[in-house]
Amino acid sequence: MLLISAAFISCNNKNEASDNDTKKKVADDTKEKVTDADHTFDIRLVKGSEIIEYSEIIPSKEGGALYSDQKSPTGEQGDRERTILMIIGEDYNNGEAGVFGNFRVDENWKPITAIKHAAKNASFLSIRPKADGDNYGAVSGTLNFSNLKFVLYTSQNGAACFELDFEGEFQKNNNKGDIYQGSGTIILSPKRAMGVYKKK
Repeated sequence: MLLISAAFISCNNKNEASDNDTKKKVADDTKEKVTDADHTFDIRLVKGSEIIEYSEIIPSKEGGALYSDQKSPTGEQGDRERTILMIIGEDYNNGEAGVFGNFRVDENWKPITAIKHAAKNASFLSIRPKADGDNYGAVSGTLNFSNLKFVLYTSQNGAACFELDFEGEFQKNNNKGDIYQGSGTIILSPKRAMGVYKKK
């Protein structure tokens, strides 16, 4: 009887220790609030002696990139429009500073890297360095993506993360004669809540 009691007490002590370790780990994990990585960009616009430097570190919640694969509304039957829509800036659509991109993607998940103003199936990039300020839209140039990854939450919708290097001509406020030479690097980070991003 004494041996059985001792074994029972020893087992209880081990279970309590295990429970305490588990509780401690949960508490430690709760204290360590893991956050998503920030988005960053470093942009330069030049016209003659005028130089505009626009570099920021943006919290993850204030930017992102969504992937969409939809039936083309204007193309032939079976045509698809595959795009990565990027917005960096908490309220870019309402005039706040930030960066906007609409990047076309082919059927092999490869971005179309050419920027051609008003051309069908061309990618586009727009920059607004100051809130309610001037807007600089790309009219020509190239986009070079690296470490491009996707996560899909349906067969036709998801998100993307990537590093983008670009250069080209940017038109100020849609004024054809007001052209700046632009270049830069954008790092669009993944969001943990979306799931696991993978290369295609």
